[in-house]
Amino acid sequence: MKQFDFKRIKKFREDAGMTQDSLAIAMSTPKDRVFTQQISEWENRIVGGINVSSLIKLCNILNKQPDDFFIDNKV
Repeated sequence: MKQFDFKRIKKFREDAGMTQDSLAIAMSTPKDRVFTQQISEWENRIVGGINVSSLIKLCNILNKQPDDFFIDNKV
């Protein structure tokens, strides 16, 4: 079973040369603002999860596929 790896958000963001602030700005739309605090909460798994819409935005901005954010959970 695969599990979302929140640490990969930070890794992929840093690999892309982005700060939390620049990623938040890139993910924001006029109707849906993303704050730097939200990016930090995702990276540090402070929140319960990430929704599909946000994952798709991350993938588009960071040039990744959704599967890139998941790891095998050895049970």
